[in-house]
Amino acid sequence: MTIRRATEPLTFLAVALALGCSPGAGKTAYVGAEVFDGTGAPLILNAVIVVDGTHIAAIGPAETVEIPRGAVVVPLDGKWVVPGFVDAHAHVERWTLTRFLGYGVTSVRDAGGLLDSVRVLRDETVLGSILGPRMYISGAMIDGAPATWPGAIEVRTPTEARQAVDRLTLLDAAMAKVYTRIDRRLMEALLQEAAVLNLPVTGHLGRVDAVTAADLGLHGIDHLSGIVEATVSDPGRYFAAHTTDFFAGWNLTEQSWPQLDSASLDRTARRLIDGGVYLVPTFVLHDAWAHLADPAYIAGLDLAGMPQAAREAWDVPDLIRRARLGATEFRAFQRARPYQDRFVRMYHRAGGTVVAGTDAPNQLLAPGASLHHEMELLVRAGLLPRDALLAATGNAGRFLGVDSVGVLRPGSVADFVILDANPLQSIANTRRIARVVYRGTAHTPAELLEQP
Repeated sequence: MTIRRATEPLTFLAVALALGCSPGAGKTAYVGAEVFDGTGAPLILNAVIVVDGTHIAAIGPAETVEIPRGAVVVPLDGKWVVPGFVDAHAHVERWTLTRFLGYGVTSVRDAGGLLDSVRVLRDETVLGSILGPRMYISGAMIDGAPATWPGAIEVRTPTEARQAVDRLTLLDAAMAKVYTRIDRRLMEALLQEAAVLNLPVTGHLGRVDAVTAADLGLHGIDHLSGIVEATVSDPGRYFAAHTTDFFAGWNLTEQSWPQLDSASLDRTARRLIDGGVYLVPTFVLHDAWAHLADPAYIAGLDLAGMPQAAREAWDVPDLIRRARLGATEFRAFQRARPYQDRFVRMYHRAGGTVVAGTDAPNQLLAPGASLHHEMELLVRAGLLPRDALLAATGNAGRFLGVDSVGVLRPGSVADFVILDANPLQSIANTRRIARVVYRGTAHTPAELLEQP
């Protein structure tokens, strides 16, 4: 008599289950769309994107990518897919998180905020306890004394500048940001420390010109700051204005663009390109500043995702009063805009890297919606829609030093936007969002914008 061991039926069952297990379980295949992958490569026609959890397992033309048996298939015939957008200059608040996502912005660089609150928001989004885009934080801005805004890290000496960089590194900041009252002496010290710690630094410059900052090792230029100072023969009066009052320095610089000739601007652009500097022009900020008192301009903005309380908090009349702006200043700002466009066009055509950012949610800059406006303004400045898309996807990912964000390739994060129309035909089509896929999960814009 043969006695079977009790484990034999269980072993047989386990083998049978393993053989019958579907290799596509838990995976989703998006099929049939045209894909702009953010790398600069040609379009992927009739694409298959296989998502496994929160990452992309495979992507390519249908004839080269096998759909795993058992995967959920989502047909996207007639649709377009682009990487999740990156806002490379924002100031994140809790209420903005799902507003960014609702417009397809799946990653943001917070370019300066209160250290504790920004770090908490980042950690909560990483853990998934709240829904929000991936956050790459600068922490508090580093500024000279007296600091321009509350919450900045105020430094007076090179030693304090180096210590400020150390402090941000300990908080796991992705990037540091210097502000308008940092002079050359402080800039040199903090950039030396940042280089040792491999921490990129960007600048909203005021007392250092852009070329000098680039020569010292600055990673990126925010708001086109320091360009005027690098191009004029004597920047002394600009430095003095930034020293005494933020608005005096900002207004003087904004008004001075028409004084700059093309040959001098070209030299400035090429010096910055030689230094490998990323340019984050934030055209939407310059446009908003030039139209703060223009009801027609404000009426044309997409504020659908803005809570009423946030709109009221902008208090534009108070900003106009504090900045001492009148009709003369607004006309000057508007005259300057084509010259800013020309510089960015020149920078791009000479081989420089342009990155999309907005400064949202500051006055008239709605989170998410402003990034689409920024891409439109980049096209108006002379970039192709393809270039504007790259500025908000692959270029932004490289600026952040992250190789899995802003691109669609095997191993990258499953963050992408499904569009109803071709964004290469018209950049305005980036607004025609059918679905936002974030961390592998698909959402409609409406459900994201309706979040409290």
